[in-house]
Amino acid sequence: MKYHRLTHEQFEALHQEFAVFLAKQGLDKSKWKEVKQNQPKKVELLLDLFSDVVWDKIINKYEFLEFSTPDQLFLFEILEKTASVIILKVEKLKIDLKTSSGFQWVLDHIDSDQVTIYHGSRPYTSSRNDFVYDYLKKGAVQSEGKCFKALETYFSNSSK
Repeated sequence: MKYHRLTHEQFEALHQEFAVFLAKQGLDKSKWKEVKQNQPKKVELLLDLFSDVVWDKIINKYEFLEFSTPDQLFLFEILEKTASVIILKVEKLKIDLKTSSGFQWVLDHIDSDQVTIYHGSRPYTSSRNDFVYDYLKKGAVQSEGKCFKALETYFSNSSK
């Protein structure tokens, strides 16, 4: 199992997709009932396998992630072979980078010594989806990439 198993509620919400998945495994409704009664290990395997399929489908759609603490903001562009990252740090101030007003403050003071910005990229050490999932477990969230794109233009127009 690559990811964590879906919750009971998630399985219920995806019951039609799960039925299609079982059909692809050669299991109709009656065969699935039989497997549930007589082969608990196979049930566990199928639940895990379906969970991985769902997680892969979800994660494959991710293009941007944001991970933040009150004084640091990590912005990721999730590419096929590499992750491009912009890291913002605010020194000795009570600016909460998790808020839109905090991010706007950074944009307004981007050239000051109180704001440090790093930009780089790195190849994935395992896989793209493992990278995304690891950050999701750490608390990252999917984003539309607005903050990343706003700061990326800064790097193309600046020498900071």
